[in-house]
Amino acid sequence: MTTIAFFNNVHSSAIWYQLADPLKQHGVTLTVFGYGSQDELCMRIRNGEIDIIVTDISGDMPGFEDLYGIVSSVKVRVGLNPRLPKDFSTFTDPELGEIREYFAVLSKENFLNGLKRITGIDHDPCRPVVSHGIYHPDAPRVFYEVKDYKEWLQSRRSWDENFPVAAIIMHYSHVAEGSCADIDALIAGLEGRGVLALCVFSDTISETRREPETRYPWYRYFSEPDIRPDVILNFLMGRLFASIEERSLLREINVPVVQLLRHYTLSPEAWLEDPVGLSAMSLTHSLVQPEMFGVIDPIMVSGSIRKSGEPAALVTSVPIMERIDMVARRVRRWAALRRKSNKEKRIAIVLHNNPCKGVENTVGMAVGLDTFESLILLLHRMQETGYEVGEIPGTGKELLDMIQERKALSEFRWTTADEIVKKGGVLHAMDHDEYGAFFGTLDSFVRQKVEADWGAFPGQGMVWKKSGKEALLITGLRFGNILVMTQPKRGCYGSRCDGEVCRILHDPEIAPPHHWLATYFYIQRHTDAVIHFGASGALEYLPGKRAVLSDRCFGDISLGDLPNFYPYVMDVPGEGMVAKRRGRAVIIDHLTPAYRPAEMSGDLLQFENLLTEYRRAGDGNDRVRQQSLLKSIEEVAVKLKFLDEYDGAEKLEESIERFSRQIMRIRRSMVPYGMHVFGQKPGISSISAMVTSALDRSGSSLPSVAELAAMHPAKDGEVFDRAAGIVQAIVSVENGSAEVGGLVAELPGHLKQWCRDMADAIAMAEQESCSLLRALDGEYVDASLAGSLSSGKQDVLPTGRNFYAADIMSMPSEAAWYVGKKLADQLLEKFYREEGRFPESIGLSLWSSDAFKSDGEMLSQIFWLMGVEPVRQPNGRVSGVAVVDLEQLRLVIDNVEMLRPRIDATIETSGIVRDMVPHFISLLDKAVAMVSQIDEPAERNMVRKHTRQQLEELKREAADLLSEKEMQRMAMFRVFSSAPGTYSSGVGLALDASAWQNEHDLAEAYINQSGYAYGSMPQDFGRKAHELLARQLSKVEVSYIKQTSAEYDALDCDCYASYAGGMAAASTALSGKKTKMYWADTTVPGDIDIRDFKEEIERSVRSKLLNDRWISSMKDHGFQGAQGVAGRINTLFKWSATTREVEPWVFDSLVETYVCNEELREWMREQNPYALEEITRRLLEAEARGLWNADEELLEAVRSAALLLEGDLEERIGDVAEDFQGARVDVFTSKEVEKWKMEWKMSGKKEGPS
Repeated sequence: MTTIAFFNNVHSSAIWYQLADPLKQHGVTLTVFGYGSQDELCMRIRNGEIDIIVTDISGDMPGFEDLYGIVSSVKVRVGLNPRLPKDFSTFTDPELGEIREYFAVLSKENFLNGLKRITGIDHDPCRPVVSHGIYHPDAPRVFYEVKDYKEWLQSRRSWDENFPVAAIIMHYSHVAEGSCADIDALIAGLEGRGVLALCVFSDTISETRREPETRYPWYRYFSEPDIRPDVILNFLMGRLFASIEERSLLREINVPVVQLLRHYTLSPEAWLEDPVGLSAMSLTHSLVQPEMFGVIDPIMVSGSIRKSGEPAALVTSVPIMERIDMVARRVRRWAALRRKSNKEKRIAIVLHNNPCKGVENTVGMAVGLDTFESLILLLHRMQETGYEVGEIPGTGKELLDMIQERKALSEFRWTTADEIVKKGGVLHAMDHDEYGAFFGTLDSFVRQKVEADWGAFPGQGMVWKKSGKEALLITGLRFGNILVMTQPKRGCYGSRCDGEVCRILHDPEIAPPHHWLATYFYIQRHTDAVIHFGASGALEYLPGKRAVLSDRCFGDISLGDLPNFYPYVMDVPGEGMVAKRRGRAVIIDHLTPAYRPAEMSGDLLQFENLLTEYRRAGDGNDRVRQQSLLKSIEEVAVKLKFLDEYDGAEKLEESIERFSRQIMRIRRSMVPYGMHVFGQKPGISSISAMVTSALDRSGSSLPSVAELAAMHPAKDGEVFDRAAGIVQAIVSVENGSAEVGGLVAELPGHLKQWCRDMADAIAMAEQESCSLLRALDGEYVDASLAGSLSSGKQDVLPTGRNFYAADIMSMPSEAAWYVGKKLADQLLEKFYREEGRFPESIGLSLWSSDAFKSDGEMLSQIFWLMGVEPVRQPNGRVSGVAVVDLEQLRLVIDNVEMLRPRIDATIETSGIVRDMVPHFISLLDKAVAMVSQIDEPAERNMVRKHTRQQLEELKREAADLLSEKEMQRMAMFRVFSSAPGTYSSGVGLALDASAWQNEHDLAEAYINQSGYAYGSMPQDFGRKAHELLARQLSKVEVSYIKQTSAEYDALDCDCYASYAGGMAAASTALSGKKTKMYWADTTVPGDIDIRDFKEEIERSVRSKLLNDRWISSMKDHGFQGAQGVAGRINTLFKWSATTREVEPWVFDSLVETYVCNEELREWMREQNPYALEEITRRLLEAEARGLWNADEELLEAVRSAALLLEGDLEERIGDVAEDFQGARVDVFTSKEVEKWKMEWKMSGKKEGPS
């Protein structure tokens, strides 16, 4: 008996298993081995049990080296992959070429004869196999011409020219193996909904086939005139094309490409219950790679089962019938967009808002976008292309005024349901029967969940009595066939914002309320498509799977079969991936605003000049001049709060370097220059600023911003502005000002060409709205990489495309690894200088921006803190981590080299990292497990030390509940996040709703909502671990976060305050001593900086909230500009509450700037009084909670402004029957709210410092 082993590192075709029986008749035993059984294969080779080995793995695959080291003992060896070493195979090159022909294309007959050829048994020659064609389960044969297939359809009376056409791409292997159950069900489901199916099977991409028709046979079939598709349904995994450039073929076919998925390890029933939806391993091949080619709307259409007695790798596909029906319904929706005239189309445009910061204040909020001017521009372009838009306002301000005057939004602090009805903001009132017709179609699990959370219809919120019957109010404005609506509230109810009505604070997994579902049901029934306008809303963050949703996921329920289009800022890829994978979004990306360095003016400019003079005097050894400058420096430093009070000349001189560093950081701070208007080309000044901001990361062949500025004839003025002036001269028709016009001719040609190319690409922003209109016609939207220009991502241009994110499996990059090691060393050096020792434990807040904007710098930092390094494969992929020897962990501090220990890390990840970057979590978990098990002294290995301490605690507390193995697993968890399907640390919501009294309340909110552990194995996805997290945080000595891009800092995103600030607050409360807070910044090339958080918050305040240039740019955008001011002050309040690092002078300065300054106060009062009310309320709350030790005069100014605003807003409301909260702050904590159940309590924990 001859034994053949076939080894495949990924997925073995069923045909290999089907060959076993026919080979037995010839005395040959065939055993198939996969990656999971590699150890068994190696053992059998060592035992001499394998006579022949055949493999199609490549030499760079994991595990190959182990196999290669022992395989020489096998007498007959065949490497089917040409990339294997030459000596792997025992056949000559001509023989090997002949053998490989048998296995080149999947064929049971050829494979069998190929194995016979290898074993020396009589065999037939290799026969040609056609690996493409048109498949239909009812057809008597495979078709190779579209016209023949059409004739067959006509013969069975299945053909109707009015039917939509779904073109399906599936892999040839399904036909070859006879595993088409899900395809058959899909075709039947499509036909049952009146959709024609054109199903083409095709083999894998061949590098040797150059013509598109032979390289991608489906392209030829779909290009034939006989049957033209309305939608492509892609059932292929991985890359759709060999190169990015070839996606131009999809532009030619010009239809949407929907991604269909088959789950290879879970049955349909198991998949429905699975909180993940798609494994981390499948994420790359099933989503990441197809997204590179503009593939959209991933949907799982089949699961798999293994029949009893069959090999584990041999599975049978089982269709998920509900999902297949949803595919058919969505195809019809897409086809309707292609076939309806624009005049017939009905479109809903949903504006975002942030209820936690005031529905009235935040309506239309969108990152970097002037929402209302953008929307008016879009409506006018829709009118020009034939849409029925009725009478649309002339300006964005007029549109906003209509929304506010009619109260076409949800009830909140200053809005009641009866006011909405009275003022005309209601589109429709949905009664019990109408709602029940929709609600009754939902899965019983969903119905039970909604009613358990909110009660029976109508639940709570937006309820109105219609003809004596209760109804839910659907609000918005109608312009012909276009609805302009605001997104309903997702987790709270009523005309209030407090700890009682903020139900999502009590339970982050709470279902959206009846009003949410009613609103989206109305949209589904009355429109052909929905546009969610601007980044970002709540829909994609509803409870459900992390990707590829089911009919139990509320994002899927909300959208139903509607196409969802999403204008989205180009530089937030993490959030964008959530919108694509959990919100079914077709992204239409848009430019960011132009960014410029913060302008230095007034006292700051004077301070900078004094410091410059002092430095120059020092360079000239002029001590007299230096001493004379100290008094002026001291006066300005005290005035600007860089110095609390004068502490002598010696101390002042010691501070000069710190002052200079702080001023430099302010000058380097990039602030937005206005907001972008969707579909509008920026002005030449903005274009020049964008091009200039990209220079520093554009490559070594181009000058830096500073080098370009040095070429400017004028040597004074801002460096950035001088460089931008030269760029403007290069790209403008007029060739710039006279003083630089002559310079342009002398500049290098490649620099001028680069600037002009960049400027032309930026100017193509006019195509953004055109792209959206094409999408509404059911056309293909091209793909592009997401990112920011200042980070060097030039491929993001032009905008108006469906962006995708970088491949996370190649992270951390080599460059990020270098930066991460530097960050780790600097952090430890800073702590050592402050404390005279190294920290035992650091708490780090890890965000998706680390992956998508800095390629894993912070991931690398965590690795190096623990003393591990990434293991990189020859193809660049990171497959694991390896332990670094303790002797390599050295630091030089003050010229003294010292060994340092492995540092323990407690890692808090956002929900986006958890769901979109699972690779990071897996690597971190493996790193902790490795380091925890190294036999090293406790004082040198803090990870092991704390793991052992956790284990001892678990043995005391849970020995009767957990096995020894389970306790060891639990003790090694270091990565935590919110519960699966949720996206909140709890702290932000508690602060927004004023639902806290002290640090203990914030710690409880944080631990309860963030206390879920995540590991590398599927069973470790979201294990409840509240006490485990609490014990880890009690050891944390530093809470740490890193800024990854110049565009967004500590005040731009309140999530930073909720997560990193929440971690600091919880750690302080649990340890009983104030936890340090560090902020890292790698946004300036070549300058890695870690500083105290207090310095960072003051830099941000000075460069934005107190900066004249930034304030001026906000004023240019009226309502949304005031919204931006209020949002940042609200974030500042959160940082103050969680870290206690906001000094009184910061609040004082804000009051002086926005309240005491009559011009600014009246601007906000006129443009957005709700924003000014939010500011005054938060300032008063800060004072009441002891966060701001206010001067009585300033406090009175705030009170007076608050009273004035209260009168203004009450007058706006008028006479209403219902109560509303208004400016009142009502404090309800978990102690006062019965429904708010805390699983983990601070009881018995020691108080932290105030």
